[in-house]
Order: sequence, then C-alpha cells, then structure tokens
Amino acid sequence: MQVWGITMNWQQLMTKGNDCFNQQAQGYYEGAIEQLDAMLLENPKQVEAIQGWICGYHNLSALHVKTGNVVEAQRCLLIPHQSMMHLIEQEGLDDDHKLIAFRATKITLTALLEFTQDFPICQSCSDRLMTQYLAVTQPESRFH
Repeated sequence: MQVWGITMNWQQLMTKGNDCFNQQAQGYYEGAIEQLDAMLLENPKQVEAIQGWICGYHNLSALHVKTGNVVEAQRCLLIPHQSMMHLIEQEGLDDDHKLIAFRATKITLTALLEFTQDFPICQSCSDRLMTQYLAVTQPESRFH
C-alpha cells in the first residue's frame, strides 16, 4: 500500500494505524490485512502472517469499540476466529496447518471472551465459545 507516495509493508501499516488510532487508522489496518491476505494465499502456514492478520482484525475491533460501532467490532473479532475454526474442521488439510489454526484459536477465543465481558452475547453463543476455549486450553488437549 502506498501512503503519500511511500510504499509500506504490513508491519509499517499496523504501526501507522496504532500511532494515529482514529478513523484514519482503519485504512492502515485494512491495508495491512489486505497484504497479509495476499501473503497467506501464497503460504497459508506462515505463522507471522496469521498472527499479524488476526492482530489487524483485533485492532480494527478496538477501533470500532472506540467509535461505538459494537456490531462491527464483534464482526472483526469473529472473522479470524471463524476462519481458524473452519481450518481446524476442514477435511484434507494437513496436520501442520490444522495445528497452526488450533493454536491461533487461543488468541481469537481470548479476544472474543474479553469482548463478551463488556458486550454480552446470548447464553448459547457464550456456552459455545467457552466450550471451544476449554478445548484449546486444556493441558490434556490433543490435536489429531
């Protein structure tokens, strides 16, 4: 992405977004997410890109909370979570990729559960998130 004629990578875009953390930040975060999407299309097992992608959506969520758009904030938390859950459940995906997704759900679930402390959700959805969280955080959890 180019900003004022300067090409920026996803890390620079995230930093710029964090520095200004206002409506302008949204464009930086979305630009970083677009770059990370492209990186993940080329190499879906790139852990740093997955973490950055999740972080970009979490930053967008925090920005939307700040501006009072709770529905959009929740959507920005659900996108990476549901994507990682989809990978875990996907047939034919290799074990390394599923393990990366499994570990990423710890991050996405933690953020969602923290969000629900301030913005409660229905009991059924809350129970499902808690069940998922317990499954990925239990010491005896195994990945198959």
